[in-house]
Amino acid sequence: MDKEKDFDAQVDEFLNNSNWIEEEYSSLALEDAKHAWDWAYSNRNERIDVQYILKIHSLLMKNINPEIAGVIRNCDVYIGGNKKIFVSESLIKTDLFQLVCKKMDKKERSKKEEFAQKTHVAFENCHPFVDGNGRSGRILYNIHRIKLGLSLHIIHQGDEQKAYYGWFK
Repeated sequence: MDKEKDFDAQVDEFLNNSNWIEEEYSSLALEDAKHAWDWAYSNRNERIDVQYILKIHSLLMKNINPEIAGVIRNCDVYIGGNKKIFVSESLIKTDLFQLVCKKMDKKERSKKEEFAQKTHVAFENCHPFVDGNGRSGRILYNIHRIKLGLSLHIIHQGDEQKAYYGWFK
């Protein structure tokens, strides 16, 4: 029972910090994040596919921006000041499909953390949504870590956040 309480506390800390990274401080956003996490975690034994990703985003954004919840973007977006050009919804879905189909090769099996990190960076570079990519991506990243037998990775503001942003350079 204590392990379950510890895990629940870690999940709360993860979700709070994930929201704070994006300067999302509302209780409504945290409630949505908890629903998205609960669904993703309860379905962690399922195959992660495009529909799984869309469901996480749908739950994550349902109250703070329902118009875009679970919808692939159809416009350009800016990531860290850089413009990400919209080409087509089908290309974004193809990129997501290729991402979720990527398997670890033999060399990567000993480097599970590195594989999870690379997969997360690839998701964020795909940037499939108008908003909520970082928070959706960090939920996926931690579900992926759990599937690989790793612990949750909580990214705190400050030095950890700076190191996290360094992954994308």
